[in-house]
Amino acid sequence: MREPFAPLGRQRDDPLLGFTFDGDALPDPPRYLVKHMLPAEGVAMLGGQSGAGKTFTAIDLAVSLATGEPFFGRRIGEQVGTLILAAEGAGTIATRIEAARTARAGVKRLPIAWMGAVPNLADAEEVRALQPKLREVDKRMREAFGVRLGLIIIDTMAAAFALKDENDAAEAQQALRHMRMLGDPIGALVLPVHHYGKTEETGLRGSSAYRGGADAVLSVLADRNQVTGEVSERSLNLAKSRYGEEGPIAAFSLRFIELGIDDDGDSFGACAVDVALDSAPPLSRKRQPKDPLAIVALKGAFAEVISSGQDVPVMGDGPTVRAVTVEQIRGEFRRRYATGETDAEKKANTIRQALKRALAACSKHGFRTGSWGGEEWLWQA
Repeated sequence: MREPFAPLGRQRDDPLLGFTFDGDALPDPPRYLVKHMLPAEGVAMLGGQSGAGKTFTAIDLAVSLATGEPFFGRRIGEQVGTLILAAEGAGTIATRIEAARTARAGVKRLPIAWMGAVPNLADAEEVRALQPKLREVDKRMREAFGVRLGLIIIDTMAAAFALKDENDAAEAQQALRHMRMLGDPIGALVLPVHHYGKTEETGLRGSSAYRGGADAVLSVLADRNQVTGEVSERSLNLAKSRYGEEGPIAAFSLRFIELGIDDDGDSFGACAVDVALDSAPPLSRKRQPKDPLAIVALKGAFAEVISSGQDVPVMGDGPTVRAVTVEQIRGEFRRRYATGETDAEKKANTIRQALKRALAACSKHGFRTGSWGGEEWLWQA
């Protein structure tokens, strides 16, 4: 009679071969590149809004792993080298690494390499062709710096993977498999940089399989004014972890580091991450809800054209208000409302719909509308 829990070392014909029962194996402590943040291998996602500082954060991580200095206050589990597959912005990588190195008291050459001509990583054959090159990079880092290639950054995932539909779960799962094809043979962590959706609440853009298949997800968040481009309240957050506690990590800002003077006598350089460990991460503090983008554009358009508005009685015989017609603000709204559309007809339709939504919701944002005398009017309450 078979014992209920047979010991290890089962024979090939044993029907329980491949199963592990409690008590058969002792738990091993997880291996980290960054303690309680990033595992030593697998796939982790670095996501965030446009302009939040994703690539600057990725480069700061590469420098921390190379020097052994803490990353956002978290201890480095193992010093390793980094390869950046720069599918976009490859021409800025050298300057950004130099700025990050200079910000840390000018450390010497680091085990960081990058590649600009990134093949289509959605193609399995291209991924296989890249594998021996990764082994050569690993060999070079071991010989020159005494560390292994432990991190592969893909910046950005959208640029490196020619996906037909980011929302397709099957394509997302295939992309994750290809990432593991890059990292697993050499035991490296693969970290694709990916955009968030239209709002930070949306999370990683595209299929939920990206988050589901990742071992960890880092979120770089910020308050961004879509009209002016001004960015504030940056923070790094651990949005998912298979091992550690999730939540805000630390606030940070970007500090310009001057690297030299160009031929015209102007200074040049790049930004580096400046972590604020002594202050609470912005997202752990209560924040006022942000206006929708259409309302932001409507407010800006109204402020621009109100000087040419008219003093009119509401509905023809009501109290007098300073108002503008919807036609007056339409052109300014069109200029201020940004879309990702390249097709002129689709862009015009998107803007028309956005203005329609803004006018329908404007009463919740301090405005009033009304139609009389053959015109639709807009004024502040």
